[in-house]
Amino acid sequence: MPRAAILLVCVLVPLGGAFILPLLGRVSALVRNLCALCLVCVSLVCALLLVPAALASQDVTWSAAGPLGISLTLTADALAVFMAVVSSLVGAVIMLFSFDYISHYDNQNEYYLMATLFLGAMMGLVFSANLIFLFVFWEITAIASWRLIGFYRSKTDVLRADKAFLITGFGALLMLLAIVAVYGQTGSFDLAALKGTTLPWIVSGLFLVGMLSKSATLPFHTWLPDAGVAPSPVTALLHAAVLVKIGVYVFARLFLVTFPLDPGMRTVVLVASAASALVSAGAALVETDIKRIVAYSTVSQIAFIFLGLATGTAAGAVNF
Repeated sequence: MPRAAILLVCVLVPLGGAFILPLLGRVSALVRNLCALCLVCVSLVCALLLVPAALASQDVTWSAAGPLGISLTLTADALAVFMAVVSSLVGAVIMLFSFDYISHYDNQNEYYLMATLFLGAMMGLVFSANLIFLFVFWEITAIASWRLIGFYRSKTDVLRADKAFLITGFGALLMLLAIVAVYGQTGSFDLAALKGTTLPWIVSGLFLVGMLSKSATLPFHTWLPDAGVAPSPVTALLHAAVLVKIGVYVFARLFLVTFPLDPGMRTVVLVASAASALVSAGAALVETDIKRIVAYSTVSQIAFIFLGLATGTAAGAVNF
């Protein structure tokens, strides 16, 4: 199979297959669960098949004409393949763990739909080479995580799911404004065409708010500890596999690969990430709930990654 086709399968199989799972669940829970695991494993295998090209610095690209003259372009470079392999591998382990854990609860069809859709959207996001489609996949992850956090449906669960959705949605709205501003400045959404473009500090700032809110960095960090009301596989998905890594990945994609980061905004990121690491570590020391402790630890470690990336050095990138 051509590498471009492998890239397309890596995204479309979990993204489209997720909608079949509720139908299978009406027939057999076991069939549905195994199908969900297979969908994620297909992405994992496809990502692994792209590793040799990434190691050889050979970018793999698939492109098709989209609506309004916006082309859908997927590109697998070393950064994207690394994130795809890690996310799909951890996602497959979480899906396997879910078989027994989720079997005791209601809303199982929705759980497997949203978890698989979430991972499929992550594949689409990491391989997107277009700002519009990157944003579309970004928002699909937000919708899926909102439903997953509120899985138990109690009033507290729903309120905390809404909190996560509103905080990350606010950041996403500002990021959308930044994307519109980039198009107004350059006339393009294509990341390859935009490479080397210098952005005004306010546009970089709008992008950064979206990234920091998604990755639960100070002052947008409060939603992640509250998201611990979700089932353990979901909190693993949020903390370890996908969600909080999205902001870090997009920061690396935009400000390490595509746009040079304004020195003033670089300082803002350094200060915010350092403060986030210290505050969240201190908060973890006084917590007694294990999920909230893990959440604050995640906030701290994500802040360290932002700190490393914001230095703009090779040593800092190794931290990622």
